[in-house]
Amino acid sequence: MTERTGMCPPAAAGWHAHPAGLCALSWSHDGQRLATGGNDGLIKVWRPRDGTADLLLTLRGHDGAVRSLSWTPDDTLLASGAEDGTAVVWDSSTGERQATPQRNRRWVNAVAWSPDGRRLATAGGDRRIVVTDRYGRPAAPPLHSPYGVFLSLAWSPDGASLAGTGRGSDLTVWDTTEWSVRTAPAGPGSIWTVCWWRGGLATGNAAGRVRLWDPRTLRPRELIDGHGGAVARVTASSDGAVIATLSHDQSIGVWDARTGRLLWRREDAYPGWTGCLEASPTAALLAGTDADGQEVRIWPLAPTAAAPRELPVTASVRDALRDARQAGAGHLTLTEATRHLSAALPTRRKPEGWAEAELVRSADAGQLALYGARVAALDPPWLGQLADLCVGAAAAAEGDLRLLPTVERLLRDTPAVTGSRHASARTTASLVGCRLVRSGRAWVRGTTQPGSLCVVDALPAAPDAPSAGHPAGPAEELRYAPDVAHTPAEVLSDVLNTTLFRRWAAGRHELTALTDDHHPVRVTATRAPGEGLTVRVAAAHEADRDLLVALLARRIARAYPGAAPPARRRIQMACPVPANLHEWDPAAVGGWALSRQDLPTHPADRVAVVDEHIDDERLRQERLLLNDGFAGHEPPDVHIWHAPDDGRAAAELAAELATLGLRTAYGEHTARLAEATLHARTALLLITPALSDWSAGPLAGAYDQLTRVTRETGRRIRWLPVTVDATRLPADLPDHLRSFDRYRRGGADPSTRRKNTHALLGGILVDRTRS
Repeated sequence: MTERTGMCPPAAAGWHAHPAGLCALSWSHDGQRLATGGNDGLIKVWRPRDGTADLLLTLRGHDGAVRSLSWTPDDTLLASGAEDGTAVVWDSSTGERQATPQRNRRWVNAVAWSPDGRRLATAGGDRRIVVTDRYGRPAAPPLHSPYGVFLSLAWSPDGASLAGTGRGSDLTVWDTTEWSVRTAPAGPGSIWTVCWWRGGLATGNAAGRVRLWDPRTLRPRELIDGHGGAVARVTASSDGAVIATLSHDQSIGVWDARTGRLLWRREDAYPGWTGCLEASPTAALLAGTDADGQEVRIWPLAPTAAAPRELPVTASVRDALRDARQAGAGHLTLTEATRHLSAALPTRRKPEGWAEAELVRSADAGQLALYGARVAALDPPWLGQLADLCVGAAAAAEGDLRLLPTVERLLRDTPAVTGSRHASARTTASLVGCRLVRSGRAWVRGTTQPGSLCVVDALPAAPDAPSAGHPAGPAEELRYAPDVAHTPAEVLSDVLNTTLFRRWAAGRHELTALTDDHHPVRVTATRAPGEGLTVRVAAAHEADRDLLVALLARRIARAYPGAAPPARRRIQMACPVPANLHEWDPAAVGGWALSRQDLPTHPADRVAVVDEHIDDERLRQERLLLNDGFAGHEPPDVHIWHAPDDGRAAAELAAELATLGLRTAYGEHTARLAEATLHARTALLLITPALSDWSAGPLAGAYDQLTRVTRETGRRIRWLPVTVDATRLPADLPDHLRSFDRYRRGGADPSTRRKNTHALLGGILVDRTRS
């Protein structure tokens, strides 16, 4: 198998910029200067030259990481937004602070000057966009997010529109004359970044996808599905012909904006806390960071020729067959063949945001993996090519030695294997992929788009045949045209991923489940050759049926914008409860699953909540898959700081975080606490009455030590203070800890406790994956 895309060109320039790491980049409009913002709160202005750069200015004034930078069109002013909750305007020639138009906000994720330089838009953690003049005087009403934290902003080149991205899956654009809003469904996964240039509008989402849009109609033009982790940044070349993307799969991709073809890719690119990637407005140059995130790198956008790279697949399988023949065996299983193959391939470093999974059973082998209640797709093109090479090597081998599937891993009725001399390419892809993933030689891509629903036992009843003893009742049918390519498995996966159902049984085309209060629902999804998708929903409660019908119709319409709505009719369908119901492991669901108490009263709001929860659940499944099996072998994701008397509360919190797939450490109160926390991504401070006097408490000394070490080494620790049962913050808590978002734990009633838990878990995810 050869790599057909262009290689990353050598860097044209590079220099050391921020020891604590970069988290913002911005070119001046004349292309002569590059501003960088660091985790150290500093802003530096550089003039690139001869492979390096001259430092022109160092701007000091922020107390937190600088998350966004923006130049006015005439390059006289530079705006910055930071985690200290301020937006500052600087004189780009002298470095003097001209104004602080935003203060006392939660972190500021994005700042953007309008094309005329008269208005400054800022957005961030307080879930609103504020548009002011340079001095902070309002120039528009506050623009609120229906989804949560705003992540990025972009003005249209004519200044008539402002696009913002948040935690939702819709693209949101405001008309800047009357500030009316337009939205367009952008598919599954939260949109993280938006880029607007003269060639159009582009968005990148948590599913690793980039979508190009017609800026006038907000209709999608192109979909680029080339990353295995969230897309943290999209930027465009000066002529609009090329777009570049930065993903948390630790890669940079450069694409043809017209065709979506990959021009070149750079692996081991540092994703950072923010999208550190920016194309020059005047030249074919791309600025980013090195693998450690401390140095600036500038690459030419033009690719270089790719060097062919052959993987030793054929030779490995041939050697395995020869060894089996010499041992007197009449066949070779794929498990044994891939053992040889995995030994021949190099180990790959696990990237952030990718998932790993073992393929256990699948209705369509090679498409989906089921791991308890967790789902991940397994179908990268290179894996299929790998399978073809394995099968081809076996077919070309001399003699009658056969390459057989490992039978216990396949469904009994897999037709592709029956009567075949060799294992099919699809079966081989499943098992080769499984082995390579387990050995660390490969990682699974495409984890946010399950293509099939894995099943263990198929229900015997036909989709529309009443079962004996179960009379048919009212149901609803949705019948789509053939151009809607949604599969039955995607429909059933959506239903299951609502998490409203604790017990379920599924076949390839139907799902029967019980709600958390034991009321049955039945969903069937079929597609006959040459016909469209047909979905039928029956439920014991009419409200459950209406919710699922509206939910599925909404998700399919978003996946296929412009498709004709389905033909709908009322039908009769039985809703039996099978005896072989499967039940999710409570530890895998925990406090994350929805219940009736979580659903709003208004039907439209109920659908919106469940719709968003499905995408959140898929992201959660990825986290579970990413971390499963590595506990104790890798540094913790989260380290909980707590008083000695709060060990039980910390243990309960750690158990809940484990259901999210986060490795959590707790239980230390000595000087070792600072050393252990250095390896964590996030630190939680559990605030109870036991910490009412911070200075005299057991954690103050360790915190001071940790602060000294991080300052000396340029390290950065994220903090989330968590108050238990509405405990007040200690009066002498350090200002740095007060500056972060605070979350509550506990509550007077189960509903409040659940909401607090969801907010905390969501905060950790946002904290880990801010764009």
